[in-house]
Formats: sequence, structure tokens, C-alpha cells
Amino acid sequence: MRPLTTAKAAAVGLCTLLLAGCAGEPPRDEAPEAEETPHGYVEGAEEAAEPQSRLVLADADSGEVRLVDLITEETTELGTVPGADGIAGDGRFAYLNSSGDGMTEVFDSGVWTVDHGDHNHYYRTGSGPVGALDGVTTSSVVTDTVLTSVIDDAGTSLVLEREGLEDGTVSTADTTSEETSLALPFGGGLVAVDDDGAVQALNRDGESAETLDETCADPRGAAVTRRGLVVGCDEGTLHLTEEDDALEASVLPYPGSGRVDSFHHRPGSAVLAALSTDGDPWVLDLAADEWRSLDLDDTVAVTSVGEDMQVLALDGDGTLHSLDSETGEEIARTSLVATVDAEHPPALQVDTSRAYVNDAEAGLVHEIDYNDDLRTARTFEVDIVPHLMVETGR
Repeated sequence: MRPLTTAKAAAVGLCTLLLAGCAGEPPRDEAPEAEETPHGYVEGAEEAAEPQSRLVLADADSGEVRLVDLITEETTELGTVPGADGIAGDGRFAYLNSSGDGMTEVFDSGVWTVDHGDHNHYYRTGSGPVGALDGVTTSSVVTDTVLTSVIDDAGTSLVLEREGLEDGTVSTADTTSEETSLALPFGGGLVAVDDDGAVQALNRDGESAETLDETCADPRGAAVTRRGLVVGCDEGTLHLTEEDDALEASVLPYPGSGRVDSFHHRPGSAVLAALSTDGDPWVLDLAADEWRSLDLDDTVAVTSVGEDMQVLALDGDGTLHSLDSETGEEIARTSLVATVDAEHPPALQVDTSRAYVNDAEAGLVHEIDYNDDLRTARTFEVDIVPHLMVETGR
């Protein structure tokens, strides 16, 4: 076929544009259809193909806070929290305590993961300070896409609007009554525990939907997993699941003396680890609905990697142990931290392939490949004493 001449080509192109314009243009009294919002879209955030993990570190002496990007390996200043003596995280925000001042400073790490069940979405945006919670010190945080519950050492909670945090402000949600000591977002509503240990299911407006048969005396610490919500109670661990829009509850007894005030695990994992109030390392297997005790003396930190995977534990000598979560048998060990600060023991943070241990005395953070005999994959040197650490973006 011979090529079109310039004149013929222009004529054909004009006719094509006219036809396309007439065919695709809606009548003047009809507005064009709005473009469908892409699946997983978050306004103002950049979506990535992989987790955008970061570490928030704080120096308890100077109060300086740093953000370490685990992809770029860049370290940036986040702010200062004088008297910082505790830290918690919810996957995106870091909550830094200053117990002497009776307050918590909230920082946005700028990275987070949204779990859609069969797949995840990974996001990154700007980082920086969000605001302060006066009269509140945070031991743990439970959150969903709408509400965030900040839990203090006494087991009482303050419920925040998640949208406010994302917009850079701290605003409380008016969802619970004065009789409620603990309120946790779960299953599209709230789970509340009152001062007498009664457990209720509430709707988002704080109205009671159901009172459960199980009780929870002196609630402290909570975590959300793929197999439900767990809360540490005097009588055992309260385990709540949702079935056909109704809550089911059971209490899992502890495997020894003492109780649990906090849970440590890879986000979403249904196997959790904890140090009892007597200092014993325990493992909670929600698939088996039971606690198990591990035989490891002088444990200062413990966490679970996931179902059918190992538990990591750090002892007072600075040795990191990898243990079988069912039998407690040791899989591997490595000498990691030369000096363990008893006042601020190292934290153990884990994601899908790595563990992170802060080494305050050495001014380092160790990145550990827990699937390769606890091999040190990378070491991050920071310009502060990293007494406190939490991982975000997981």
C-alpha cells in the first residue's frame, strides 16, 4: 500500500478527530463520568511496590529523635522529646513518652502498610511531629482505619480520630463513657472493658451492642492479629474473634505465675510472645488457643516471627536466641550486644524477613536475618544513643 500524501493524511486525521470527538462527547446536559478511584488509593501518599520500613529511635538522655529509612539508609531528625523514657508504635505513628512531664509526643514516620487480607498496599509520605497528648503516657496502641486507641501503663485508654493523626493533628473521639477504662477498635466497632471487668461490644458511636459473658480484670496491653484481638487480664488473656458480625470471647489461662502486660509479634501474626510479670518468656499460639512457656533464663526481650516460625529472645548477656515456638528448642544463637542497659533494655522488632535490635552502648542498630542462623545483614550507626526503638511501615 502506498503511503498517504501529506494532504490526504491531514484530511483523514481531521475526520478521525471529529468522529472520535462526536462519538466520545456526552450530550451537553450530561456531565462526563468521574474517573474511578484506583484500588488502594490514599490521597497525598505515594504507593510503592514493597514495604517502606523505617525505624524511629530516641535518646533517653538528650531526648533527640531520629528516623532511619531502611531502604535508602538515610537518617533524619524528627524532633526532641525531653525526658523520653518509653516508645510505642502502630505501624505508622510513633508515640514517645515523657513520664516526668506526663505526656506523649506523636510522630508520623511517613510510611505504613494497609492489609487487604490477600494482598498489601505500601505507602510513603512526609514525616514529622504530629502533636502531644497531655496527661497520657503510652504503653501500647491498637488501631484501625478510623480509630486509634492509646493505652497507658494502668490499662486505661484514650481513643483518637485516625483521620486527625493522618492530617497532622491530635483529636480525641467521643465514643466511650466515663465508666469505660479501656476501649479498643475491632471488627468495625469497639471492644470496651469497664472498671468492674465487664466486656462490651460497642458501635462506633459508643452505644452498647452486646455484653459478653467473659470478663477482664485489670486489662493491660492489647494486640490485633489475623485471629482476633487479645487483651492481657489478671485471669488470663482475653481472646476475641468476630463470627457473622458477632463477637465471641474466651479466656486463655497463663502457663505459670504472673501475667502479661504487653504483647510482641510481627504485625498480624497469630503467634505472639511476651515476658510475664515474673520475667518468664511465654508464647501465645492462637491457632492452638494456648500459652506455652519457654525455658530461657534472664530474658530481657522477646518477640514472635509468625505462625510455624521461630521466637526470638535476647538475654541479659546480650545473646540473641532463635527458638522453636512449639518446643522451645534452640535453633541458633549469636552474641550481639556487649552491654545490656537494664533501665532501657534493647527492643526486638521484626518484619517479614529481618529483625532489628538497638544497641545503645555501641550507638548501633543491628539488622538480623533470622532465617539465616541470625546472621547480621547490616549495621546502622546513628548519631544518638538509641535507647528506644520502634519499626514502622511493616
